[in-house]
Amino acid sequence: MDNDTTLWRFALRLWRDKRVERVCLRLQDDHGVPVATLLVALWLAAAGRRPDPALGRRLSAHAEGFEERYLRPLRAVRRRAAEDAGAGELKRQIQEAELEGERLLLEQLAGMARTVPGEGSESALGWLLLVVPEMGQCEGLQALLEQLAAISESRAASE
Repeated sequence: MDNDTTLWRFALRLWRDKRVERVCLRLQDDHGVPVATLLVALWLAAAGRRPDPALGRRLSAHAEGFEERYLRPLRAVRRRAAEDAGAGELKRQIQEAELEGERLLLEQLAGMARTVPGEGSESALGWLLLVVPEMGQCEGLQALLEQLAAISESRAASE
């Protein structure tokens, strides 16, 4: 938790696991969960930080607002460009802007997370529940979050 780039490096390393990518994109596309919210929750859990409900709500609200204002519009344009055979370069440039937006959002979330209380022993699911409180209302959402937590914890155990 020493600096904002730590979260970015953690996210890039985690994203290389195609299982993580697949589950995160399903959560994003099927349930509207910002991927950055999932990544910061997993990062906090991996750092052994005790879940903080107030911080979880702030992280979720901030990520949702950023997604709504910037990332969803970029994503929609990128997806339209992907359908147009002549817009390959446009799609690439939008994808770069979208990735930079994700990096900036993670940087902001990492800054907010500096206030996380001391060490704890909660699982990744504890943090995921705080940043995606709707989990208890949807079995499909809960199953995906449980799968993501299990993948993250198995990766941490093997590293």
